[in-house]
Amino acid sequence: MSIVFLDPMIVRSLNKSKLRKKILYYLYNIYPYGTYLSEISRGVKSDPSNVLGCLKGLNGRYNGHFSLIELGLVECEEKGGIKIYKLTEYGKKVVEVLKDQDSDIISSMRW
Repeated sequence: MSIVFLDPMIVRSLNKSKLRKKILYYLYNIYPYGTYLSEISRGVKSDPSNVLGCLKGLNGRYNGHFSLIELGLVECEEKGGIKIYKLTEYGKKVVEVLKDQDSDIISSMRW
């Protein structure tokens, strides 16, 4: 068993946004694969602009410093002009630590 350091900024960011957590859990469910923005949006039942804000940060509403990409939990790869978002290895470990605490969020999502 390996020990995972949870940066307090990550915990704060995820506790402030249920949508960030939902996105992380969605990407965890399809790990090691990634998917595009509209598919994530459908999976978490949220508007694509809100999902993009959680992933990358967006104007004043979503602080870029607390975005999933900036925190190192999600990465974005461009393939053929399409951006694919997927969980990083560190993101996977963070979800595995947090998922016991968040069983209510996980059970509310229908995969």
